Amino acid sequence: MDYRSNNLVTPYTELHPESCALLVVDTQNDYGSPRGAKPVRGSEESIPRIVEVVELFRRAKKPIVHVVRLYKPDGSNVDPCRRWQFERGEMRAVVAGTWGSQLVEAVSPGVELDAKWLLAGNFQELAPGEYAMYKPRFGAFSRTPLHAFLQERGVDSVIIVGITFPNCVLATQLGATDLDYRVGLVPEACTEVSEEGLLHMQNKGVQILGLEYLREILFPR
Repeated sequence: MDYRSNNLVTPYTELHPESCALLVVDTQNDYGSPRGAKPVRGSEESIPRIVEVVELFRRAKKPIVHVVRLYKPDGSNVDPCRRWQFERGEMRAVVAGTWGSQLVEAVSPGVELDAKWLLAGNFQELAPGEYAMYKPRFGAFSRTPLHAFLQERGVDSVIIVGITFPNCVLATQLGATDLDYRVGLVPEACTEVSEEGLLHMQNKGVQILGLEYLREILFPR
C-alpha cells in the first residue's frame, strides 16, 4: 500500500536522507524466531522486510542502531508491568546472555551481543556504522544515551522498524517525535501494525513509507 497520500509532509517533518539513521527495535530471537520463548505474531513475515530495510541502510552507509531489551536473570531490571510474570516464569524472554536475547540471524551483521557491555549503558559497534544499544523500557529514547549518540553524528531524521508496533515501536516513535526528530516508519517491517495506529502516527507528522518509497528516498535518481 502507498501511504504517501496521507502523509503530512511539511518543511518541519520532511525526512532528510543525508542525515538519517535507522532504528531497529527488538529483533531478537525470543521475539522474532519461531523457536523463541515469546515469538511475536507476524514476525516470520516482517523479519524479511526488516532485513531489506537494514540492507538498504548498509548500502547507503547510514547509521543503524539495533535497540534491544536485555533482562537480568534475577528480574531486577524488568518493567514493573512484566516483573511478576517474569518472576513466575511466564515471560522469561530476552534474558541477558542467552540465545534468545541475541539478534535474529538474518538481521545481525554476524556479531554476538555483549550483554555486560550493553547493560553498562554502552553502544556496541557490530560493524562499521552499525551498533547495538540496550533500552531498559519500551522506548528507545527512555533512559538511554541514544539522543546524544544521534546528535553527535548530526542525525535529525530516523526511520523505525521492528517488533512490535503497539509497544516498543510506538514508544520509540513518540520519544523521537518529542525530541523533534523527523520520523519515518515502514509498516511492512513491523509486527502487529494497525491502520488506525498508522493514521495516528501520520497525524503526528510521521512519514509512513513503503519499501519502494524508502529506496527512492535513500537512492534518489
